Amino acid sequence: MSRNQKFRASHWTRPIAGVMIAGLVATNSQVAAAQPINPSNAQIRQAEDAAAHATNVLQALVANVTQHERQVSDLELRMGTLRESVNKAMVDLEAARNAADQARAAVDEARNQLHRAHSDLRNAQKQFNELARSIMRQGSSQSTFFEGARDVAEALNRQAAIRREAEKQQKTVDNMDKARTEAANQESSLRDKKAQAESAENTAQQRHTEAESAYTDANQELQKEQEQYQKAQVEREAAKAALEAARGAVNDLNQKRAEYESDKARKEAEDAAAKKAANEAAAKARQEAQTRASESSSDSDTGSSQSSSAQAGTTQSGTAQSSGSQGSSGSSDSSSNSSSAQGSSSSSSSSSSGAGTENSEQSTGSAGSTGSTGSSSEENAAEEESSASSSSSAAGTPAQTATPSNPETGQASTGSSSAKIEAVISRAMGQLGVPYAWGGGNANGPTKGIRDGGVADAHGDYNKVGFDCSGLTIYAFAAIGIDLPHYTGYQYQRGTHYPVSQMKRGDLLFWGPNGHGHVAIYLGDGQMIEAPQSGSVVKISPVRYNGMTPNVVRLV
Repeated sequence: MSRNQKFRASHWTRPIAGVMIAGLVATNSQVAAAQPINPSNAQIRQAEDAAAHATNVLQALVANVTQHERQVSDLELRMGTLRESVNKAMVDLEAARNAADQARAAVDEARNQLHRAHSDLRNAQKQFNELARSIMRQGSSQSTFFEGARDVAEALNRQAAIRREAEKQQKTVDNMDKARTEAANQESSLRDKKAQAESAENTAQQRHTEAESAYTDANQELQKEQEQYQKAQVEREAAKAALEAARGAVNDLNQKRAEYESDKARKEAEDAAAKKAANEAAAKARQEAQTRASESSSDSDTGSSQSSSAQAGTTQSGTAQSSGSQGSSGSSDSSSNSSSAQGSSSSSSSSSSGAGTENSEQSTGSAGSTGSTGSSSEENAAEEESSASSSSSAAGTPAQTATPSNPETGQASTGSSSAKIEAVISRAMGQLGVPYAWGGGNANGPTKGIRDGGVADAHGDYNKVGFDCSGLTIYAFAAIGIDLPHYTGYQYQRGTHYPVSQMKRGDLLFWGPNGHGHVAIYLGDGQMIEAPQSGSVVKISPVRYNGMTPNVVRLV
């Protein structure tokens, strides 16, 4: 996490905590005094500022989480590439060892042939020497050849036969000597090849060690980045909670202000109605006093005066009732206007905190109706915030390198080709749920994984029986007799390449440079079957276009 992206909780929780404490104090006061509290303008502004600050912090944290998510994704792709580098080094090391073993065996065989040539030559030379000594014992005089011969012809034939045998033996000795020389030369040449094979074996061993070391280093880097990613997620969730609390505090203060203004208007209307009623009562008392003063008049005048007084009393009573109704109506209007002002204030504060809706309707009803509208506006704001977070995360996803307009285009496979593809896919689908085991899988099925000194060891792959990505494809295509190497880079060199836009069911999909990262089998409809990574299982996933090679490989 970069320095300017580090956020401490105290930076954005202190103002929010202050607002929440103020709200709690106001609530306690309201319970104690049993009357509405009027929050100050400073308290409302503080709450609105805290909500706006929390919104900004949340936006920054969402961007931070998105960045770490992208970095983790890139590192996972890099891990796949390095994992396949180790696979390649293992395949190359095995091939180099086999070549070295064959060279050593050839040298041993050449040495055996050389020893046999030496032995044959010694035997032939020994026979030649015996023949030569026999001739020498017979002497060089002609009389020796005539002894025991019936005539001269027989003696000459005997002499010619001995000479031919000597020449034949000499030729055999010469051939044996030539064979010994050739065997010696071959043995020397094979010694050179043996040295080269052993050198290649040592080089392959060194590359395997280097690949494992690079994989271990990258794994440590991935673990650190995952820790940062998880920490950023925790901070984002805390910021969301703080934002909701800040918005709740703003709405609570606005609600209290509206309740206070409504109560104030009600009291003013009641006071005005009471004052008017008192004035009317005083006027009535004066009228009654005047009536009693005129009782000394004549009886007829008294009767008329009493009738008039009763009528006036009835009229005034009706007037008082009308005035009371008007006062009540005025109170209702004041309450309605106060509620409207409350709705307007709530809308204004929500708009200033970035959580409200521009075209929110203002309620002209009671304060309870206004509170309901405020609650609905906050729910909408929370939904919009969640939507904004999702949009921000989606915007941080790396661009797809190649997106096929129609993955099903291309020539349709028919006949035996289609049957072969279905056989391959059926065999792979039969392994759904089998654990991922790095280095696991061959033509016969899942095998025990191997150690990698990193992620695979952390997940216990060396104790699991399962597949890695290239092991799954080896097993699947063995169903139709295709033998694939246990390395994605070499698998990418097999078959025929087609653009991603023309991929078909049964094609191999690759990731990383020249397929040096990951491999999966395309199922169609944007789905693929794969053995993704340590800790996972063989499963069906949506095709991931990020980091995919521009071509797919078609083996059938």
